[in-house]
Amino acid sequence: MFNELIQAAKANAFRKQHRNGNLLILPNIWDALGARLMTKLGYPSVATASVSTALANGYLDGEHIPFSRLLEIVQTISSAVDVPVTVDIERGFAVGLPQLKENIRLLIEHGAVGVNLEDSEAGHNKLYSIIEQCRKIEAVRETSIQCGVSLVINARTDVFIISPEDNAVNQGIERGRSYHSAGADCIYPVTISSYEDITRFVEELAMPLNVLLMKSIPDLRRLKEIGVARVSLGPQLLSHVLTVMKEIAEGLLLEDSTVFFNRQLITREFRDSLV
Repeated sequence: MFNELIQAAKANAFRKQHRNGNLLILPNIWDALGARLMTKLGYPSVATASVSTALANGYLDGEHIPFSRLLEIVQTISSAVDVPVTVDIERGFAVGLPQLKENIRLLIEHGAVGVNLEDSEAGHNKLYSIIEQCRKIEAVRETSIQCGVSLVINARTDVFIISPEDNAVNQGIERGRSYHSAGADCIYPVTISSYEDITRFVEELAMPLNVLLMKSIPDLRRLKEIGVARVSLGPQLLSHVLTVMKEIAEGLLLEDSTVFFNRQLITREFRDSLV
């Protein structure tokens, strides 16, 4: 059940986690069990990933999962843990600002205290104009304040997906400044892939930076030293889980149980404590 005071306190705590000097690592989950596991291990917040949430419920990514189903998942996750929950809402599941505002209100009522909002159109082939995206960010900020819960807005920019590499940094920084002025708390240049580019974002933007953990930038300690505030795993945690399941199942089809027994499993007591 929605409690404005509790939600507002969680949102404030989540915002502070971006500015306390620690590296906020978010292993993006897709259900209550994963959320409980992360909090039991000591993660101070949990985040969903749109890809993982969609696939785990039988849909492709790209706002194909019904928004009503997403709300149910958010409610289940937020009810399962006491820590802040931030939700990847892709482009907002909305056609027009009125619908976006209503969706934000519903997300807050279902337990979200943060959102990811991306700036490219369906298919990630074209960016929304800066003006268009700023209006969406302003709408999210305005609505969340009206609801009494100042959402933490993680403004994802897809410049590195769409733009030529030599111009993506400049475009991303320009968008970051505009998004910050519109009310965003954090900039997320998804797929940024070099420590040098990350350093430029940190140096030129007066806002926390979120990066996606990638093979080209694997050093978490270095990311922290550069000044990165937040690291996401995106859908990769789900990919790891599915990879293990696939390897085990393939072995059993060959009447080989080697992979099935080659790792130390969590105890039954630990597993059941997650419920």
